[in-house]
Amino acid sequence: MVLTAQLFLQEDDAALEQGVSGRQAPRRPVDAGATIRDKDARPIDAKVVDISTTGCLIVVDGTIAVPSGISIGIAGIGRVSAQIVRRNGSRYGCAFDQPLSDSAIQAARAVETVVPFAIAGDPLPTGDATSEALPEFRRLPMRTRALVIVGASLALWGVVVTGAVAVVAALG
Repeated sequence: MVLTAQLFLQEDDAALEQGVSGRQAPRRPVDAGATIRDKDARPIDAKVVDISTTGCLIVVDGTIAVPSGISIGIAGIGRVSAQIVRRNGSRYGCAFDQPLSDSAIQAARAVETVVPFAIAGDPLPTGDATSEALPEFRRLPMRTRALVIVGASLALWGVVVTGAVAVVAALG
């Protein structure tokens, strides 16, 4: 006996408001650095994986209690208060106490926290390539350098002795 069936999703007002996944706002992928501060204000480095106006998903090396209130500093946005609402390994779901604006989400997505290293197509500058642009450096003769050092030392000792004499005269 073969049974054939078709499944249909029933859309209601609540499902439409929360989106297909049951979330209140659509998530957007982001790769932004963040600093989490728990109730003791200890900093924990984190990475924001995705973000929406109502929350974000972060990856943390340490452990954070679930549920708990935190402050999260997100690159491009700033400090936001949130609640840790779920955990899956090192991934934590956060719900913002106050929704973020769409412009804040765009700012977080625009921040590039990693500076790319030079590659073969873009080599680092060497002394050979820039030596023509720089003026030639010429050292002063040894006698001139010695006179500058001795003269500067004598001038500084003169300032010290003059200051000491002035202090003794003011006290005495």
